[in-house]
Amino acid sequence: MPGTLIRQAIYAALTLIGFVWTNHYLVQFTVATKGEFTATNLLNFDLSAFIEQVWANPASSFVAVDLTIALLLVITFIVTEGRQLKLRFWGIYIALMFAISFAFGFALFMFVRERKLAAIGVSDPTP
Repeated sequence: MPGTLIRQAIYAALTLIGFVWTNHYLVQFTVATKGEFTATNLLNFDLSAFIEQVWANPASSFVAVDLTIALLLVITFIVTEGRQLKLRFWGIYIALMFAISFAFGFALFMFVRERKLAAIGVSDPTP
């Protein structure tokens, strides 16, 4: 049981960090492209400029490709685990990865998954 509580705490912390840290840079991008951070400017998010900057150089392209492949793997994992563990609304975590951030959505899924495993009495999910 202590292992699962530690993992839950880690996943909860990473969920918070994944939300705050990624959105810190989203705010910076919005300010850089719109002049200031407002709800209107956020709603008028410049997706074409964002995508252009993601592919701006080989280093950022490397990260983009790496995260895209990781995202596809994680989506497969969420679908598989969500169905296997009969998690309610498991698809919401996929939507959150696109709507907020990969780090936030996946960490939140792992937190909920860990709580479900603890609830059904699985303290160590690894074989």
